[in-house]
Amino acid sequence: MGKRRWSGGLVIGAVASLLLAVAPAPATALKAPGLASSAQYKAFIEYVKKMDGLTSTPTSNEQKNTYEAKLTAKKTAAAHKANALFKRASEEAQAEANEKAKEQVEAVRGKEEKELEAIRAATAGKFERAEASYHVKFEHIVTGHHNREKALKGQIAELRGKKAAAAPGQPKEAIQERIEAKSAEIAANRKDEQEKRADLKSATGKQKKQIKETAEAAEVELGEKAEATVKKIDKHWNKQYEEKKAALNSTRENRLGYLESKLEQGRADIAAMPVG
Repeated sequence: MGKRRWSGGLVIGAVASLLLAVAPAPATALKAPGLASSAQYKAFIEYVKKMDGLTSTPTSNEQKNTYEAKLTAKKTAAAHKANALFKRASEEAQAEANEKAKEQVEAVRGKEEKELEAIRAATAGKFERAEASYHVKFEHIVTGHHNREKALKGQIAELRGKKAAAAPGQPKEAIQERIEAKSAEIAANRKDEQEKRADLKSATGKQKKQIKETAEAAEVELGEKAEATVKKIDKHWNKQYEEKKAALNSTRENRLGYLESKLEQGRADIAAMPVG
């Protein structure tokens, strides 16, 4: 008989408690009947009794040979039946262990899937919040710098009006210097906006990357815990099956030993028959 195997696919937080929650129940009674109820066993035992009843009956050597041949054939049939019952019972034990393992693995996988969905939902929420925060900050940067530039341009327009009305020479030159300074402030304001927008984009990108990496790590950990639990379930039911199979084999060997002893008893009875 090959070793029973049950493989799961790729649990989450309470994996250990789940394994306890689906703790193995005692194996149910096997359906295979006992050897004593089989026709082959009954026929063999009855024949041994018949031989025992003929120990004082004169019998020819030819008849003795016939008796022994039938005795051996009936014992062989009973032994074959014992082996067949062992095979059947072993297969039932294997099927039962497979079914128990399957039920428990499916429970583990179901819990794993629910927790995976929870991780993915939480991750999606974090992405949405990061994106929303980005847009708010972006709008704040753009609006602030736009208002700043608008104010500077207004100041420049005012200065140009003053310059037009100012006397030639030093007064106009002084106002022009102020206009150029305001223009430089506008250029600096635009550069500052570009830098802050770039910094915001970079920071948001790093934040999203961290969210993604954290989620992936959580999913890997979850999968590893689930796989470890599946292996424990598989190991447990393999052990249950092997122990049951060993017990069944011990019963089979005892039955075969008993049949052998009855065969020897029948042969001794045949040998004790007086030749007539």
